[in-house]
Amino acid sequence: MHATRRSVLALGGGALAALSFSGLAHAAEPIELGAHKMPLDERAPELDRVGALAWRGGLWLDSPDKRFGGWSDLWIAPDNRRLLAISDRGWTLDAAVLFDGHLQGLRNARLGRLTAPDGKVLLRADSDAEGLARLPDGGFAVSFEQRHRILVYPPAEPAFSRPPRPIAGPNLGDTPRNGGMEALACLPGGALLALAEEGLEAGLHRGFVQTPTGWAKLNYRAAANFAPVGLCVLGDGSSIVLERSFSVFFGGFAARLVRVAAGAWGAGAAVEGVELARLRPPLLVDNYEGIAATRGPDGTTLLWFIADDNYMSLQRTLLAVFAL
Repeated sequence: MHATRRSVLALGGGALAALSFSGLAHAAEPIELGAHKMPLDERAPELDRVGALAWRGGLWLDSPDKRFGGWSDLWIAPDNRRLLAISDRGWTLDAAVLFDGHLQGLRNARLGRLTAPDGKVLLRADSDAEGLARLPDGGFAVSFEQRHRILVYPPAEPAFSRPPRPIAGPNLGDTPRNGGMEALACLPGGALLALAEEGLEAGLHRGFVQTPTGWAKLNYRAAANFAPVGLCVLGDGSSIVLERSFSVFFGGFAARLVRVAAGAWGAGAAVEGVELARLRPPLLVDNYEGIAATRGPDGTTLLWFIADDNYMSLQRTLLAVFAL
């Protein structure tokens, strides 16, 4: 989350007190989940394209379970049949995806918890998970705000059911607690790439890429009033950056999709990609923070987005799919 945006949104999000736990990890449990089909534009249901993206379906997800929400990033299985997501309160969502070229629904949803290296569940400021990256060995790296760090969860089934190990993360310097590694991805070859949400100046954001000797710095330039909040890597080695903006006075949330060429994320690089599309109201948009890429049945590249509702009734948990 962005510090400025949170100061506006926390009016509702802070009202939900964290549930109490013994601190011991527990198995994921089934959760009641509603999945309501949504068009790209409710005013023009026939609209199926924006910029370089073709619409492949959207869902408005809800649940009577107050633990549901706050989804910051996601992973979709290569066969487009499974979704994993992490929340900024340390929850995990595991669900079967119904996709036949268009998104039809979710089923068999289960809610779990992220744990610390000692096996206890993550609570309060330690649980603010923001970025999710699938690793070559089948495990996952998760980046956190509030207390900036990266944890690596080993391959497991169910996912995240084994304790993680901490890794040495980049030095974020004076980055605010709410402006850290919101975007995380694994590059070809296995190196992690992280982008900080908080800007340095005029759209410039800190980036960090793993090298054999540690983390190297780079810079990423977002559009004016946008910030990088999500990352994914495509099969050709290029990457997609999800940027997000928020304005109380000018329509609320917007999203910008940017493609960055393969090999651009080098030490000391100044990276600026090519815009693919912008999503603004009245299109189906909310606080999109997570992005994942897969291949569709016809071989096209699919981009999946999930929105963080901040546990607020005025926002929605959206899951949307586009073909690139």
